[in-house]
Amino acid sequence: SSGINAEWPLRPGEGLGRLNPEKLDFYVDYLKFQVEHGYYDGDANLNILKLYQFSPDLITRSSIDNVHYVLVKALMQLPRSDYVFCRAQLSQEMIDDNLTKKIDDVATLLETCQFPEFWNVIQEEKIFTEMTGFTECARKFICHVVQLTYKNIEEDFLMQLLGPSVDKDLFLEIVAEEKWDHNGDSVFVGHKEEMVEQKEIIEKMPIEVVTPILAIR
Repeated sequence: SSGINAEWPLRPGEGLGRLNPEKLDFYVDYLKFQVEHGYYDGDANLNILKLYQFSPDLITRSSIDNVHYVLVKALMQLPRSDYVFCRAQLSQEMIDDNLTKKIDDVATLLETCQFPEFWNVIQEEKIFTEMTGFTECARKFICHVVQLTYKNIEEDFLMQLLGPSVDKDLFLEIVAEEKWDHNGDSVFVGHKEEMVEQKEIIEKMPIEVVTPILAIR
């Protein structure tokens, strides 16, 4: 996870001391700082969930709000597995909470690449629409998936995947940031270096090596 931000110089000691119940208030304040400023410290956030797990007497009515924030912040780290680690710390009561279930549904939509449906569902909950950086992180993950899946993709389809709030200017910004090539109505999202490398390898392979490979079915 990310190192500590210079604007937040204090941090509890490492080791078992970090799960001292007296440090919960610190971690919760730190979580609120992360939510407000678009910063992320996965280890610190995981400590909140572990403290709830090992010291259930610390759980109050507002604890579930902290759980929701931790989960959404973790979801923003896709394709990393932070969300899975965090969810594994939750009690059954926390898992059964309505908003936790909604966050789970949103996680599933992202992980199964149902991106148009994902954009529809997040409009219904403030925790997604008002979380600093959430939309940008989701788009970054979608770009990651697109690059793994396609070499060329239709412009209209790519814009649909990136969400309804993406206009032409923002679309061109994203394409430039990802270093993709915009050609008319389509976008080349593959890695040029890999294509050149692959071509060179094929060209250099002697025919006696290629023939038995082609014969395999």
